[in-house]
Amino acid sequence: MNQALLLQELETLAAQLGVEVRYEDLESSGGLCRYGSKLCLIANRHLPPAERIRLLSRELGRLPLEGVFLRPSVRELLENRSTLHTEL
Repeated sequence: MNQALLLQELETLAAQLGVEVRYEDLESSGGLCRYGSKLCLIANRHLPPAERIRLLSRELGRLPLEGVFLRPSVRELLENRSTLHTEL
């Protein structure tokens, strides 16, 4: 799957999970945060697509995904990223 399609899949997944994805000018790469009762994933707008994919997959992989349809390649990416994140 090419990067543009994968990024689109991850952004669609975020919307399905009720996570607002925002691209902002940041000094860091970004991350998942909660404000009020909402979840928001804020990403540095200057990240190249590969880094955006890493960020979104790492952060979305932390959320419960049971019952959510995902393409097998996307599910594998999320599971691998969340495992890496928890081992650090």
